[in-house]
Amino acid sequence: MDFKPLVTLLAIVNPLAIVPFFIHYTQGFSKSQRERTVLVASFSAFVVIAVSALLGLQILEFFGISLASFQVGGGMLL
Repeated sequence: MDFKPLVTLLAIVNPLAIVPFFIHYTQGFSKSQRERTVLVASFSAFVVIAVSALLGLQILEFFGISLASFQVGGGMLL
């Protein structure tokens, strides 16, 4: 199994860097509210990644964007 895409995704997302922001913005939340926030955020991220994986090329084709152009734009963004 090739772990390179997973390692790349983890490097881009950098979940450890998000922890201080999560703690700061959920200071007044109860434990159940924090758990719900984590659940909703995780599910939303999963849906976006799943849709991108399953329909990404069709979406790019619909908008007339080539894969190479998308890769260049993504590289500039990072």
